[in-house]
Amino acid sequence: MQKQFARVQGYWLVLAIGCMGMGVWAVQRIAVPSRASVETPVTAPQPIRAVATLGRIEPESSIIKVSVANARDSRVNRLLVAEGDQVQAGQVIAILQGLEKQQAAVIEAENSVAIEQAKLKQVQAGSSNSSQIRAQQAAIVRLQAELNTDTVAKQASLRRAEVELQNAQTTYNRYAQLFEQGAISAATLDGYRRNYRTSQTQVTEAQAELANTIATLNAQIIQAKATLNNLSEVRPVDVTVPQAQVRYAISKLASEQAELEDYYVRAPAAGQILKINTQIGEQVDSEAGIVDLGQTDRMAVIAEVYETDVPKIKTGQRATIASENGGFTEELKGTVEQIGLQVKKVDILDTDPAANSNARVVEVKIRLDAQSSEQVAGLTYMQVRVKIHRDKAD
Repeated sequence: MQKQFARVQGYWLVLAIGCMGMGVWAVQRIAVPSRASVETPVTAPQPIRAVATLGRIEPESSIIKVSVANARDSRVNRLLVAEGDQVQAGQVIAILQGLEKQQAAVIEAENSVAIEQAKLKQVQAGSSNSSQIRAQQAAIVRLQAELNTDTVAKQASLRRAEVELQNAQTTYNRYAQLFEQGAISAATLDGYRRNYRTSQTQVTEAQAELANTIATLNAQIIQAKATLNNLSEVRPVDVTVPQAQVRYAISKLASEQAELEDYYVRAPAAGQILKINTQIGEQVDSEAGIVDLGQTDRMAVIAEVYETDVPKIKTGQRATIASENGGFTEELKGTVEQIGLQVKKVDILDTDPAANSNARVVEVKIRLDAQSSEQVAGLTYMQVRVKIHRDKAD
């Protein structure tokens, strides 16, 4: 019995010693970290070295929408350029309807200037033109002689008409008495009455012709004498009116010529015709204009940078550009030239359906290197992918 009890006590002692050893080992594992965990270094995240966004290719200078002042009242009659043509500053690219009518108005204004200038010279010549004075004096003498001669002739015609009237009246009165006595018929009397009235009319006409002749010739004589006075003496006041008329005619000509120029649509600067917005016969689009004109010898990329990324962008940073849809193969290079000052909604849509179309962006202008610019000179408005590197340009 004692031997059995001693054996049980030994078992419990061994078990207690084993539990104590396990506890010490666990405490050491918790208190002392492993060598591997202490010696493994923590790697810091690498900073983002580029800002990626979408953009579009444009001429370095802004695209010009060539239009006219009165677009709503204007239609294109002729187009002198096609898309892709290179034009020079001042070159006529289109002609509006109504040109021929305005050209006629200019010619009429030129003729008016010539007439008014001739009148002014005539007035300024004045008494120095003695031959005109003598001719005018002779004209007055001729008119006075004509007045006398015509007056005598018209008076003679009047007297003859008056004699005929008197005879016709006497004859009519005599036959009127015979009619009352029943000696002649009414038809016979009507014939003499008509003769009488015809004679009255002839007298009236003769009187009118005499009065008209006298009045007409007297008016011509008065006018001739007035002209003679003008030829004999030129006063400053006489020159003032013709001079004013000349100035008015010249200003009218200048106005018509300026209006004529409006029918010629000219390129405001040298560049390339990118797009024709108004075709022949169409009314000029007040917003789009007639053509889009761009200076494609120097191209740029307009990148739309999220407003949260704008603080990372600085002028002078280098950028690389790739085609969004395979419009060109080689990577383009450029330099950030200008950072916009306005925040607006995104204009270039990403092909990713998860992209935020309501995002706020700032336009950043990237000037392409010469070689890259030449490569995309004909790809205005093409959508591209842009990476703006945060390192400065060399």
